[in-house]
Amino acid sequence: MKTIQIEFSKYQSVNFLWSELIEDYGFDKARKIVSQAIDLQKMNGRKNNTMPIIFSGTGGLALIPTQMLEKEDLKISYKVNQVLIFNIKRKSFQILNEAS
Repeated sequence: MKTIQIEFSKYQSVNFLWSELIEDYGFDKARKIVSQAIDLQKMNGRKNNTMPIIFSGTGGLALIPTQMLEKEDLKISYKVNQVLIFNIKRKSFQILNEAS
């Protein structure tokens, strides 16, 4: 398992990464990627301790400790079925709340 450090203070919170994910992969595949991220959280994550993350450039998935987000002073109230979409190249992220 690879560990990376992300300094969220150097990244901007945006609201367009979900629509870009749909443009890049199509709606069905983008929805499937989000569903797989949530499944990853359910299978391997720790409730209220980890959050699934999608790397928008590749569609790759990972789990991120929520304390990493808290450490960066991001005001995130973690909810079930919440996913972080992350774009390294554009230095941006978006929090997506999937509807049940």
